[in-house]
Amino acid sequence: MNIKSIKINNLRLSEGQYYPFRIAKKISLGESEEYYVLIDPKGYKILMPAGYYEDYGFQINQIINCRVDKINCNGRVFLEPEHPFYKENENYEFDVVEAGIRKNILDEDEVYFIVKDKLNKSRTVVCSGGFDLKNFDSDKILCQVERIKKGMLFLRLADESKMFSSLKTGEEYDFLVIDEKVNPNDNLSYFILKGPDNKKHLLKKKCYYHYNIKVGSKIRCKVNKFTSEGYYFLEPENPFYKVGEIYEFKVKRFEELVYSDGLKQKLVVLEDKFDEEVNVFIDKFEFDKLKNEESVKALVNNIRKSRLELQIT
Repeated sequence: MNIKSIKINNLRLSEGQYYPFRIAKKISLGESEEYYVLIDPKGYKILMPAGYYEDYGFQINQIINCRVDKINCNGRVFLEPEHPFYKENENYEFDVVEAGIRKNILDEDEVYFIVKDKLNKSRTVVCSGGFDLKNFDSDKILCQVERIKKGMLFLRLADESKMFSSLKTGEEYDFLVIDEKVNPNDNLSYFILKGPDNKKHLLKKKCYYHYNIKVGSKIRCKVNKFTSEGYYFLEPENPFYKVGEIYEFKVKRFEELVYSDGLKQKLVVLEDKFDEEVNVFIDKFEFDKLKNEESVKALVNNIRKSRLELQIT
């Protein structure tokens, strides 16, 4: 089987890692699209949208640390620069602008706070239960920065997860699909699930359209974490695959990513039973062994948002 060569115009970087970048200049690619041109540690250029970080105070020739948030299948790198004041998974006090109770997409009362950060940006923090607003009398509140993406803070009340139900991260539970609604906050469709804790939970529909989930279905989900939006992140059981099991996959093609510094990385593109492509990085030895194969066996290391993470066995 032939191997497709794809040229990548930057250094090979690793997702989740931080690297120093120098800001070379700012450019415009359209009437309203401005980008910083960043120089990576080997001298290669990467573009980063400027609009999200106008309040960060960046200067030309400044060295900034950026996390590699994502590298897509074409090798495009998405960066997130360090925030000037906040770090993920740390607790900070925020000024409270407004506090109250409102109905959420589950038609349940939730306590919410509108807070301002040190850049004078407003964020909404929700608490779906366990917080007594009547006894709250302060102009500040302690929040955990769960995530920073595109310069935006995703916050939750510090130690909030202790207030919630008996669902434990990493465990699997049975849920009943009781409804389907569109969330006005993002205009996406969600399944409404009822859990063993007799509480309602959300499941984003677009990630699992091929699972044939319907109102009235009983599904088993793994509880992965508690999000800043005030809900548990649930991963439904895949109809065909289980984590830790080995399966046979069709080999669709081989690719070789060629980076600007001359480094080459081979990968095999597999196809699962939903006809979805799964990229798996391989070394030269694995390529030589597999290049004439029409199918391979692979271990399912993880399943996230229905996407398989595989390892060639």
